[in-house]
Amino acid sequence: MSEFWEIEEGKVDSARFFKALPNYFADATTFYAEGTVISDDVRKCYETNSEEGTYLPQTQTQTQTLFPVSKKFRCKFSMSFMNELSGLAQDHAELELFDHMSLYKGTEAVVFWHDAFANVLLISRSVPEKVVSQLALELGLGYQ
Repeated sequence: MSEFWEIEEGKVDSARFFKALPNYFADATTFYAEGTVISDDVRKCYETNSEEGTYLPQTQTQTQTLFPVSKKFRCKFSMSFMNELSGLAQDHAELELFDHMSLYKGTEAVVFWHDAFANVLLISRSVPEKVVSQLALELGLGYQ
């Protein structure tokens, strides 16, 4: 068995995705984003919500984007931050938001999305299946 649940690849409304995250991962602490063509207003949002500390996805796996050099952001996870990203998502293509994202609870990766919006969404097996199934349903996708 994989260490992650997989929500299948498919069209995801990015604004809805950001609104949903706090409802399913209320105990998450840190949001990580990595991208190469992040828009200026999204970058400012990340900087406003930034949090000091190590960029954990890089230390636990190799850097996700090798070339071109990507920008990496570590942000305090909160409902207000996700609402802000949801608003920005209405005016931006997904690549202008990030290429890869992770959501952590302390040092544990609970959500990991490499090539976000174009790949499977990975969720830690520590998350109950009921939560995964409800999120998948809200996104209109299957899971395994």
